[in-house]
Amino acid sequence: MMPRRVLLWLLGMFLFLLSACGSQEQPKNSDERDFSPEILRDNQLMQAFVAAHPGQEVLKYAQADLSGDGRDDLIVIYRENKDRNRMCIIRAEGDHSIESNSVPAPVSDQTIRFKDIDSKAPLEFIAQGRKGAVVGYAIFRLEDGVLVDLFGEGFENCC
Repeated sequence: MMPRRVLLWLLGMFLFLLSACGSQEQPKNSDERDFSPEILRDNQLMQAFVAAHPGQEVLKYAQADLSGDGRDDLIVIYRENKDRNRMCIIRAEGDHSIESNSVPAPVSDQTIRFKDIDSKAPLEFIAQGRKGAVVGYAIFRLEDGVLVDLFGEGFENCC
């Protein structure tokens, strides 16, 4: 029997290739979006992120129910400094918002794709991008409020 890590890696590669090569129609809120100030009018999660990170540029964001509680959560990729980006998740809990841990994010060409790889909550997502000529991806999941890197290829070198 194949070890679980190898099986997950193979599944991740398959999903990565499928998302890169396929022309599947994505459900609403399934892909990253470039930041636009208009989102601040109506999106309380983005408002919470901006309030907690004054002066940090939001590069990309995406929304979906990552925690399985029936409410959309917000993935944010933001510029930490001129050579480094970070990614975190903002989620609503009661009448306030909670921010996950932050992890390194690709320097350029960032994409986010939602993929339910195990057909149960929480929802996984693929983050990919590059730094110079180095391209990488990782599959993440929100587990007990913590953003966890399940597996990937070259992600640590593109951040």
